[in-house]
Amino acid sequence: MHSIKRYLFLLLSLLFFFQVTDFSNVTKAITISRHMLSLSGIWPLETRDSLFISFIIYGGVFFILTILDMITNIQDFRYVLSNVMKNTLVIMTVTKILMLRIKYRSLSQFLIETKMNYTADTYKSDEEKLTFSKFNKISLKFVTILCPWSMILVVLYYIRTVTPNIIMAIQNSTFEYKLPYKARPIVKPYDTKSYIFVCLHQFIRTIMILSGYSGTDCFWTCIGFHLVGQLAILKCKVKNSLNNADSRRKEIRKIIFGHYQLIRLADVLEDSFSIIIGQHLFGATIQLCISSYQMLSSLAVVGRGGILTFIIYECLLLSILFTYCYVRECIIEEVINRILI
Repeated sequence: MHSIKRYLFLLLSLLFFFQVTDFSNVTKAITISRHMLSLSGIWPLETRDSLFISFIIYGGVFFILTILDMITNIQDFRYVLSNVMKNTLVIMTVTKILMLRIKYRSLSQFLIETKMNYTADTYKSDEEKLTFSKFNKISLKFVTILCPWSMILVVLYYIRTVTPNIIMAIQNSTFEYKLPYKARPIVKPYDTKSYIFVCLHQFIRTIMILSGYSGTDCFWTCIGFHLVGQLAILKCKVKNSLNNADSRRKEIRKIIFGHYQLIRLADVLEDSFSIIIGQHLFGATIQLCISSYQMLSSLAVVGRGGILTFIIYECLLLSILFTYCYVRECIIEEVINRILI
């Protein structure tokens, strides 16, 4: 019996040790964000103006084409609402891309200064390592859920619209080709080849949204929760320094310097993401209202697939809104806790 208890104790100790010291996946979330933002050339540490300018020009042209299409069908109220919802998403995406490119210097400095925080040697106690691991896992869960979720939703919507037209083209149908997104085409499709060309042109919008829209959300989550974790770790360092009388003065000096650095990094996030968060709250509210109205007004004729798509889309919008608010609330709470220490 004694040997069994000892064995269990050793097993739990090994599991705890592995949980504390395992830093193999701590950069996974930020790496996913880097890959997504690199598609549009706005990763702060590696900006590519050729991609950035191309996406901005494409977003501007697409916006103009959707406005022209909305003016043409101004008498169709439901069509205009759908156009406004899709156009709002493009405006939000272009705004996020622009802001990340404008603030790339301060954001790149943020990433450089926090690079060492992803190594185990930075933290002296197991409590500090567990605190870092806790917030890092939260950001990783959000990123690993948001990326596939957004990709599946956007790609399925695109395929769902394109597939019937491809079938009609194979069957030599005389019906008019329906484009994935409501925008006046540069070249009106009149056969299969021209339809494929226009669809490929509109598919760039899908890449732009996944990179500029979802990528920015993932990036904000990663660096936001990272800052929250470092603020929480600061509390652990304060407690440990007070318990060590020999090097108390030296440790307090380091804590003051670290606290000043975290305050500066928090200012960088506020300056870089305040406009993004504001326009996201406003734009997401418009999208939620319009999509809910469209769904309720056509509930009798919408199939199960349409209802499922609506539920996934609404949950995605609400989860992103919740994450933006939750990260800001965590930062505020940790800052207040630092003041009360």
